[in-house]
Amino acid sequence: MRFELVFLESVDPSLGRVDRESLPQQALMEMVIDGIMNKQKICGDANEPKDSEEWIGVTVEDEEVVSIRWRQFKLEGSLHLEWLPSSVMEFDATDNNLTGSLDRASLPTSLKKLNLAGNEFT
Repeated sequence: MRFELVFLESVDPSLGRVDRESLPQQALMEMVIDGIMNKQKICGDANEPKDSEEWIGVTVEDEEVVSIRWRQFKLEGSLHLEWLPSSVMEFDATDNNLTGSLDRASLPTSLKKLNLAGNEFT
């Protein structure tokens, strides 16, 4: 009796990946701050955040987040910058207690200014 084992590789590599462009800006912004322990300083109630257009330090134009300025907010925890909306042109979180890793390839191409000085990014 003969047995043959055949493997076919037909898996779409994009399956299981989330396309940032397919998500609402509110969801993206909530994912950006998910690791911040005192996020209520930005979004109000940590469990039921306000709409991101009402967040402190967030500038919205034509219903898209264009600027985020959380300078010296005494924020603690981690940022997930890979979820920044593609419309963000400026991000400043200088002099907080934030950690995380910075993968430049995952940042929005629209991002012109990024300042994370005074934090612990790798």
